[in-house]
Amino acid sequence: MTLGLFDLDNTLIDRRAMFARWASGMLERLGIGEADGLAWLIEVDGNGYGDKARWMPQAAKRFDVPEEAIAADRTTHWVASIQVDPNVGPALERLSDAGWTLGMVTNGPSTQWDKINATGLGVHFDAVVVSEVVGTRKPDPAIFELAAEMCGRPLEGWMVGDHPHFDVAGGRAVGLSGAWMRGPDPWPTGLEPPDLTVESIAEFVDVVLAG
Repeated sequence: MTLGLFDLDNTLIDRRAMFARWASGMLERLGIGEADGLAWLIEVDGNGYGDKARWMPQAAKRFDVPEEAIAADRTTHWVASIQVDPNVGPALERLSDAGWTLGMVTNGPSTQWDKINATGLGVHFDAVVVSEVVGTRKPDPAIFELAAEMCGRPLEGWMVGDHPHFDVAGGRAVGLSGAWMRGPDPWPTGLEPPDLTVESIAEFVDVVLAG
């Protein structure tokens, strides 16, 4: 049996597209017509690594709307902005059918569960670990060790994710092979290349099951 650990954002789901979808809708719902508004929001979000406590006040000032209105819109419409690639679930099922044990390991608050539940992807995993729930985050070895323990498997297998340091290097530091879900940015100079680079979960499954 092989252990497969998977990141959530920009791996199992396309968070970049999710944010752009929500932000575009928010601008329309709040009547904000600034031509560069969407591009600016995408930049300050920083692919999920931007601090909402900083950019939301900046956005309120820039767009001349109450910060509470932006926050309320995100609360109401954020999860509804997810669109799941229909190939992800069947690909994960192929791994399970091949005898793999699957775990999800995501950095973020407990509200990550809102996205997990909305996508229905949780049913494919033997364990789900959300960093702020368990008190440790990638690339800390402890979060990978906990995921493997919850899956009932040793740390032998793969970590699949979009973040070169948190996912790929973090997983490799505890003995997992690292599969990089390619994003818009190049692989960092000076960091050991991933064991595998893929464009989708389905591609990852095709490669590892063929190997």
